[in-house]
Amino acid sequence: MIRREFNDKDRIKKRARIGSTGASTVPVDRETLTGLENAVKAKLDNGYLPCARAFGIAKEFKVALTMVGDTADGLGLRISNCQLDCFKVDKTINHDLDKKTINQKALEALDVSLAEGPLSCLGAFQLAKQIGLRPMDVADAANSRHVKIHNCQLGCW
Repeated sequence: MIRREFNDKDRIKKRARIGSTGASTVPVDRETLTGLENAVKAKLDNGYLPCARAFGIAKEFKVALTMVGDTADGLGLRISNCQLDCFKVDKTINHDLDKKTINQKALEALDVSLAEGPLSCLGAFQLAKQIGLRPMDVADAANSRHVKIHNCQLGCW
C-alpha cells in the first residue's frame, strides 16, 4: 500500500468541498491517530474502507467522522459502499428505482424536510432516525424525487 501525504492544502480543499471549517474536529494525540490508522487498515475490504465500518471506527474512537475520512485519505485509501448508496466500488446506478417500492413515510418526511432546505448526508441519517427507517429508505425516496444528497459526513463528496 502506497501512503499518500494528506497535507494542509488537501485539507483546505476538502473542507471547502464538504462545507466545513474543520473546527468541530477535536484535536487528538499521536496515540489516537495511530490507533485510527490501525483500525482503518484492519477494517478494509479488498483495499477499501466501507462507509459503515468508517462510522463504527468514529464511534469506537469518539472522533468526528471527518477525522476517519481524513485518516483514510492520509493512508491513500478510498471509502466504499456508501450507506446512502451514493457510491460503491462499482458505479451505483439508480435507474432501477421504478422496480422498488419507495417507502411512503420516507417520501412524506423528505418532502417536509426539503421545504427547510437541501438534503445533506447527516440530514438523511437524522431524518431516517426520526421516522424509524433505514438511511437507505430516505436515500431511495430522495433518488425517486431526483434530489441530490450532499456533504458526506466522511468528506467523500
